[in-house]
Amino acid sequence: MTTSDEVSRVLNRIKKLQEWEVVVKVPDDFEFYGVVPYDINISNGIAFVKVIAASLEEATMKAKNYFNGPQEEDPT
Repeated sequence: MTTSDEVSRVLNRIKKLQEWEVVVKVPDDFEFYGVVPYDINISNGIAFVKVIAASLEEATMKAKNYFNGPQEEDPT
C-alpha cells in the first residue's frame, strides 16, 4: 500500500467518525483507574457512554471493552 493510499484510507475513516451514545452494564467489580477515555454517566449499574467511532457496532465494542476488557475470539 502506498503512502497516498494509506492517507486516503485514514481520511475516509475520519469522515465516517461520529459520536455515538451506547448503553453498557457496569460489572460489579469495575473500578476506574487512570484516565477515562469517554464521557460516561453511570446510574444504577448502567453506563451511558459517548464514544467516537465509525459505526454503532464499533462504538459498542469500544465501550464494552473499556468496562469488561477485550473480548476473546471464539477459537472454533
